[in-house]
Amino acid sequence: MLIYEKAYAKINLALAVGEEKEGYHEVQNVMVPIQLYDELFFQKSKEIQIDCEAIPLKENICYRAALLFKEKFQIDEGVSIILNKNIPIMAGLGGGSSDAAAVLRGLNRLFEVNASKETLYELAVQLGSDVPFFLYNKGALCSGRGELVCPLDFDLPHFSLLLIKPKFGFSTKEIYQKYVFDGVFKGVWIKRLLDALKNNDLDAIEQNIFNDLEKTALNHSPELKAIFERIEGLSYHPHISGSGPTIYVLDAKSIDLENVKAVLKDVDLYLLSTL
Repeated sequence: MLIYEKAYAKINLALAVGEEKEGYHEVQNVMVPIQLYDELFFQKSKEIQIDCEAIPLKENICYRAALLFKEKFQIDEGVSIILNKNIPIMAGLGGGSSDAAAVLRGLNRLFEVNASKETLYELAVQLGSDVPFFLYNKGALCSGRGELVCPLDFDLPHFSLLLIKPKFGFSTKEIYQKYVFDGVFKGVWIKRLLDALKNNDLDAIEQNIFNDLEKTALNHSPELKAIFERIEGLSYHPHISGSGPTIYVLDAKSIDLENVKAVLKDVDLYLLSTL
């Protein structure tokens, strides 16, 4: 039996980051899945095998997810996983976390465990703060370290997006280490964004998007700052997703893509939409 799963990327529409305590920052953020995804194929095997050229086996979070699942449910068989990477790594798009969540879903189906969402959530939390969000493939408000997931109780408007991915990547850990809390936790700002999303008010959504890591990410890389400023020079509104370096622009239908390509040389461009 061959099982197939999609692992969708995400963008952050809001990211409030608080003070570091015991090695972690308190966060509140609104994340939405987008139409960019990795593909995973699962088949029973004698041991855990992952076919993915982009990431070595023992460094691949999919390996840890498969091992954790097998241990939890005392499964003797292994699994062969083919991972086709389309989401850029170290990009602020959650690709690794989404892959891990897809492994939990895929193995749940492959081995017919029929584990509850609550049980899969418990496993997801052990793999990483963002992994629980990707179990749902739905817009959500996330808090705590990011692991407390509250799926939004309304249908999100569909946005067209332009993603701008520089050729370099960022370490999420490094960006968080460089972040300096300014003493004001902006979680309350998120209500304005949620109201705008409920009302499908694109202007209000644009005005209320924020990311506390944006300044840190831009200061971390003069190259990223130059790309960001070039996009602003085209009269678009760029936003950093997560810890970066990927930039997104909403309402991509109005974007002159050829003009963007002429101004931005050393980047990958993705024209897509939210899920």
